[in-house]
Parts: sequence; structure tokens; C-alpha cells
Amino acid sequence: MVKADIEDGSSSDGHETAKESSERPSVWNRFGRHFKRWWWLYLVAFCCLFLIIFLPIIYVGIPHFANDYINNHEFSYEGLAITNPGPHSFQVTQFGSLNLGGGLTSSGHLTAFNASLRVPATEKEFAVFPFPRIEFGYESTLNIDHDVDISCVECFSDLAVAAVTNENFGLLVTGHPGLKLGAFPTAHLDIHKLIQMKGTEPPPMLLIGTICEHYETKLTLILSLGFNTTGFLSSNGNLNIIQLSLMSPAVNGFNVNATIAMRTAIGFTVEMGHVTFNLTLNGSKLGYLDVPNLKLEPDHTSAVVLGYIDESMLIREFIWGNGDGANVVIGFKGHGCDYNGVEIPYFAAAIKAIDASVTVNLLQYIGLLK
Repeated sequence: MVKADIEDGSSSDGHETAKESSERPSVWNRFGRHFKRWWWLYLVAFCCLFLIIFLPIIYVGIPHFANDYINNHEFSYEGLAITNPGPHSFQVTQFGSLNLGGGLTSSGHLTAFNASLRVPATEKEFAVFPFPRIEFGYESTLNIDHDVDISCVECFSDLAVAAVTNENFGLLVTGHPGLKLGAFPTAHLDIHKLIQMKGTEPPPMLLIGTICEHYETKLTLILSLGFNTTGFLSSNGNLNIIQLSLMSPAVNGFNVNATIAMRTAIGFTVEMGHVTFNLTLNGSKLGYLDVPNLKLEPDHTSAVVLGYIDESMLIREFIWGNGDGANVVIGFKGHGCDYNGVEIPYFAAAIKAIDASVTVNLLQYIGLLK
């Protein structure tokens, strides 16, 4: 009897436990009831996560990426030209396609802004350039045609001197444009870009080549400047004297008629105007050179050169000189630069910074001397 009762009790407890287990709600059901009760707490948590994670990405990460990308991007100088120089201004033009690459090929734009142009060493502003709005896309275009007013001629003169006395020189550009990408809010950028450019080392104004009426010759000159020019000039073809013509009697004060032919690697066009140099031999005045219209091209440049050379001095040096007779060292000193008769102070400073010498073999030109 007792045994049966125990078995009946155990059987009854097992059925109740199984029933209770089958009636327990699932995890998702319990979560659903919990969410209905505490939904506002989940909303607060989601907003906090959004503020902590996503907003910094949108308002800090994207501008930081764009700043780094623009500050490190190598922009093309193709089609860039500096023309119509004046004492306190010059014209800048550039037309062509713009390939920013990276993540800036989708819909969006960079707002127009005033770019501050500065000398890297001092970060002193010498001009403000109105940079146009740029639409992003695979066929972005750049259309620039502005007159740039120079607020600090001395600063720009320092930059021009660096361009003719160094293999490379820099230009610092700062500004605060707005960046709009797709549906993201406009990001405000802080541009601080150092643009590295190739200088005209050696100064292309000294690369003398001419058209000779009597014969053709090519001569590589070795310039000796206060900086390293060996690397540029040691390559064949960087500097060629093609032909030379000496006029007798002199015409309008000139007895030399020449045409410059040289390789320039500045990457853009610079219109300088009328450039002049003084020539010396053993410290004595030998003559002068006059380049009526010098316009530096991105890769190769040619220009007419007029001048006056004291032929009798060269003959005396050839016969009674202290050297080997055939080779003479002619000194070049920049004298000035003007455009349409008006001095261009920043280009003049660059020209006057040129103080060089060139070794010429007179045997190649003895037939022209009278």
C-alpha cells in the first residue's frame, strides 16, 4: 500500500514538472515582453551609440580623411599658365579635366573658397586666389581664369628667387572650403597644402642657343652657379647652342642675333617678358644679352636672343689669355626684367639673383669673329 502511494506521488510530480516546462516562454518571447516594457531604454542606448560612434565618423572622420587626401594629393599642372605679369598682379589660367581619384569620384562638390598663397618658410601671405567650385565625378573639369593681386611683392620675390636658385621650391596654400559628399552633411575643411614645384635650375634664361647663318653646331655649356647644376647639365640635350650669328656692323646696338633652345622642366607656362643680362670676361665688361620676349614652357623653351659682345676682347683672350686659349669663361649676371616697358619687381629679383659663368670653346666660333 505504501509503495503504491509513493509511486502514484512520483508519477504526479513528474507530470506537473513536464507541464511547467512546456508552458515556460521562449527567449524571444521573454525579450519581446522586456522590450515592450523597457523600449525607451533601448532607444536611449541606440541614440547614445549613434552619438558616440557614427557622428564622429561623419563630422570628424570624413573631414579628416578629406583634409589628408587633399593635402597629400599630387595635383596636375597641365594647362597651368602664369601670364600678363604686372608690378602688383599676374594672370593665372588653367583649363582641363580634373582627376581627384580616391573617394572623391561620387556625387558632391568642393565649395568655392579664397585660397591663401604663402611662402613656406615664413607662412606670410602674398596673394589670395579665388578657387572655383569643383564638382566631383569621373569627368570633373577645372576652369580657372583670374587676375591675382599681389599683397606682398617682397614675399613673392623671395619665392621667385627660390624658383631660379633651387632645383625644387614650395608654395603653401591654405583655405577653408566646404566638402559635400552625397547625403552626408557639409564638412568644413582646413586646407594646409605644401605644393612642391620644380625650379628652373639652371636658370633657363642663360641657356643660350642661336641660329647661325654659316654653319650648325650643338654645344653643351657648363654653368657654375652657387648651387648644384651638374646633374641637370650633365645629361646630353638639356642645353644646346644650335647656331650663332654675329652682325657687323651692329644693328640697334646689337651684334649678336640668337635663338635659345633648352629643356625646361617647370611643368607649367610662365610669361616673363623682356629679360636682360650683363656679360663679363675676367672681371671686365664684355657686353650684354637681351631676351625681348621670354616665355618659359612646361618642357622645352625657345626664344630670340639679341646682344652685344666686344669681339676684340675675345680675340685678345684667345691669343694672349692665361688659359688654354680655346676655352674662355664668360660671366653672366642678371640685370632686370620688364613687361611692356614696366619693371616686374618679383621677376627682376629672380633675374638679378642669377650670377653664373659659362665655359665656351672659341674654336667653334672663331670663324664668326672679325
